[in-house]
Amino acid sequence: MVEKNNEIKNPKRRVVEDLKIRNANNDNLIASEYFGSKFTFAETFKMFNDYKKAFLSLDGKKEKPIIISAPSTIATVNAFYGAIDADKIAVPAGPGFIHAFTNRFTKEIGAETAIIYDGFLNEDLINKLAKAEVKNVIVTSITDYMSPYIIEMGQKFGTLNPVDFLDEYVKSGKSLPANMNFIRLSEFAKTGNDILEDTELPYQENKIAAHFLTGATTSRIPKGVKIYADGLNKMAQIYDKTWFDFQVGDRNTVFIPIFYATGAIHGIHAGLFSGFTNIYQPKYDRFAFGKDLIETKAKIALVAPSHVATLDESGLPDNSLSHVKYIFIGGEAVSPAQMEKYRKSAKRLGIKYILNGYGMTETASMTGVSDKHGKNDDVTISPVPGVKYRIVDPITRQVLPNNTRGILEKYSPCECAGYTDESLNKNLFTPDGWINTGDVAIKYDNNKYRIFGRGTDYFKNGKENYAMFDIEEEIIKHPGVAEAEVIKFTINNEEYPAIVVVVKQEWKNRLKEILNYINSLKTPGMEFNIGTRFISHFNTNPITAKRDYLSLTDYKDGYYKLASDQNQILQTDIDTEGHAITYPILDNEVIIIDNNNLKRELKK
Repeated sequence: MVEKNNEIKNPKRRVVEDLKIRNANNDNLIASEYFGSKFTFAETFKMFNDYKKAFLSLDGKKEKPIIISAPSTIATVNAFYGAIDADKIAVPAGPGFIHAFTNRFTKEIGAETAIIYDGFLNEDLINKLAKAEVKNVIVTSITDYMSPYIIEMGQKFGTLNPVDFLDEYVKSGKSLPANMNFIRLSEFAKTGNDILEDTELPYQENKIAAHFLTGATTSRIPKGVKIYADGLNKMAQIYDKTWFDFQVGDRNTVFIPIFYATGAIHGIHAGLFSGFTNIYQPKYDRFAFGKDLIETKAKIALVAPSHVATLDESGLPDNSLSHVKYIFIGGEAVSPAQMEKYRKSAKRLGIKYILNGYGMTETASMTGVSDKHGKNDDVTISPVPGVKYRIVDPITRQVLPNNTRGILEKYSPCECAGYTDESLNKNLFTPDGWINTGDVAIKYDNNKYRIFGRGTDYFKNGKENYAMFDIEEEIIKHPGVAEAEVIKFTINNEEYPAIVVVVKQEWKNRLKEILNYINSLKTPGMEFNIGTRFISHFNTNPITAKRDYLSLTDYKDGYYKLASDQNQILQTDIDTEGHAITYPILDNEVIIIDNNNLKRELKK
């Protein structure tokens, strides 16, 4: 069964026009704060218009993609909205993507202009951009739009370097490519400011607004997702009909860098169309999450589960976050045991609601959210207005009955236009226009859904498939476990699971008790467990600010488990040829690994 939902009508107007209409009375309200600078909605829309005119003056009305790779978030926001208002295609991209896949995300999509933070630029990248036939490089700095006072203090105390990248590059004896035009951001913005006449462009149906690069924590190669401009406007209509009791002027702290899709769509666009004050925190440190919430006086934040997991270890006093009303968790599936821990922490800190959100990338909108009045450990979600869900068999694609696990497919008015790589689209869209999420989910009799994990989160042993997220769900129930991830290794042509656990501080000297708990689990597949690796924290992905679980299989030593008599601890290491080497160790040799580096050599 597929439930009916409220129809979302296309407002049929340009994206920036829609933002202006929705903020008709908010001219003097603060739209954004960035390193001591504050900008009203009137100033924000003027900046969008200046950038629009600057892009049009740069290459006319050609609908060219604009690469945007800058952590200076105000500059990035201006470039994004200025570009799409000039009928360009905005392509927010992390520096790692641009360095590793320069051709794919520049030349192959026809981009001739790139806006890049000077800290990402070096001789190698400049040469790659030149070879990819990028004609214009607009150079940004972290100080762009920063308060003059903050700049002065930063220079005084040595935390800011006033060096001009282009000047220093030339002074060093290096020559800039003759076929490229390098422009400082301040100079670029002024070209739009100097153009007095305004250019009104007509509304276009099915206009591509952006290519967002996604997949940084689900694949090693990013996927470019094309988003319709209409999808951004319909997103506002969806939120209008949802139960959110947001108020104009609410403080929305943006933690996720804009060049990651979720952060751009939800952390920023939702704030602008709702009349929020967006406070930009252009950094990747999830361990500063609690401190940042206090400093920014945030009422709303959208973050990955790994951000919330840090709150318990942050040393924050009781009720120190009582000003926070909503934290929306997105990007990864959350188990009931995790949510129970998050809500316990939230209650102590005074946070009113921690909610599970789903579906914020390919469809350009949050398509489902948990009930704020649900029970403490409830991670089930309901589709938001205009969105439909169905659970299908992964092979036949037939709709499954309630209470049966399958693959979630969704229909959203904010659906994407497909992947930048057309070959991927056959796996994204179903013949009847639905999106295949690839996520394992279930629909219950109360019409609520639960997402368990990716369809790829299984290991195969002896011709049977076992869900790794089922094992994770049991491990996270242990009071000493802050976070857990199940990975897999291939040994002698069979797949075997291994466990990586972040241990809570108060349990750091009780690791054998955690091993004993894990040893007792009867979850299907646990009989093949190689062992458990204890770490102090998950490394952070430098692009998405999420925990970096893709690199976990690179660490092949230091997996512990109890022998069958539970008296002897065994360590397993995986050698360079993929063989498992298991040997007994003493209790005091079980350690928590800092920064994922084991402190002793593999046994031979």
